[in-house]
Amino acid sequence: MKNIYKSICCFLLMALFLYPVLALADSDFDIWKKQFYQQALKSGISKKTLDKALPQMHLLERVIALDTQKPEFVSNFYDYVSSRLSPERIENGRSMAQKYQTWLSRTEDQYGVPKAYLLALWGMETNYGTFMGNVSMLDSLSSLAYHPRRRTFFTNELIAYLRIMDNEKTVAPEKGSWDGGFGNFQFMPSTFLAYAVDGDNNGRRDIVKNMPDSFASAANYLHQMGWRMDEPWGREVILPSTFKWDELHQHDSRTIADWEKMGLKPKYLDSFPDREKDITAEWYMPMGASGPVFLTYPNFKIIKRWNKLNLYAISVGLLADIIENRYDPITRPDGFIPFRTKDVICLQEKLIQEGYQTGGNDGQIGPMTRTALRHFQKDNGLVPDGYPNHELLKKMGCYDE
Repeated sequence: MKNIYKSICCFLLMALFLYPVLALADSDFDIWKKQFYQQALKSGISKKTLDKALPQMHLLERVIALDTQKPEFVSNFYDYVSSRLSPERIENGRSMAQKYQTWLSRTEDQYGVPKAYLLALWGMETNYGTFMGNVSMLDSLSSLAYHPRRRTFFTNELIAYLRIMDNEKTVAPEKGSWDGGFGNFQFMPSTFLAYAVDGDNNGRRDIVKNMPDSFASAANYLHQMGWRMDEPWGREVILPSTFKWDELHQHDSRTIADWEKMGLKPKYLDSFPDREKDITAEWYMPMGASGPVFLTYPNFKIIKRWNKLNLYAISVGLLADIIENRYDPITRPDGFIPFRTKDVICLQEKLIQEGYQTGGNDGQIGPMTRTALRHFQKDNGLVPDGYPNHELLKKMGCYDE
């Protein structure tokens, strides 16, 4: 009984402390809404739409938390890709290829984007339309526009969504993802306004319930970004045993012919196709020398216009290849141990102490951290692949089992 009373008292005390904070946040949010109202009016949003929308905007702290929180573990190739390229998702992608064969073929012919990539993006974004988000679009966008971290970006997205409500009310969804994406391919509102098309010519651009519109809109976006129809996204390659690491890091971008001269070979082919020899490809090692190695082609950068994460773009490319039986499914190796964010923060701090510039200690293995680590590895007689391993972390005092 004492524990019950103690718990009740703790709850009441927390409520007393939190209430002023929450009340202050709500007060600030109300002030922000009034300021936003005037900004939206000046941007051309009708008073009728604003008068209806603003009372429906509520501050969602959980949305802000999702936008700002740090993960416990650092994203890695095996966990990221294997969880998204599950056997079920692969099989569903092949089933959808049969179900929508006609519309996918028409879209491919019209926009020059192979159907496998549309299926892969659809699978990655909403698991083929099975989950498009359940958060109020007005709540998510207004919460993110109110928060200072990405205020300008989300203010523009909120205005774009209100413009859809103004001009295309019948296709403006009430709910989407927590970050403002909506529909089968999770378009942001500004992306919808710029690239969504009416795929079946019924007079509406519906990317939520209409698959011809959804396919055509996704393909139009990729086409407008510069998609190259006859080129793949990239290829996994095999390194020669005599690979010259120092030579690599002087030039990370070369033609396929030049990569071939360095001894690289495509994993699933005897040699690179002749039509690819003049393509400029970039080197990408998501797990360092101990993991897979890829050469990424210009279409890889187009996929990154959809989502800037390298692992996301790799997953889309691999899923497209797997759906069409050009690549084997990915599985996480036995005994693989992911890096914790705190381990990487420690590594960055140690590198900074040693005089290597990581760009900060954010716990992410980004370009500056990789460059700093490559210099450290080279200076210490290690393979300069720019990727840590647990042995290195242990030596630097950054990992305990």
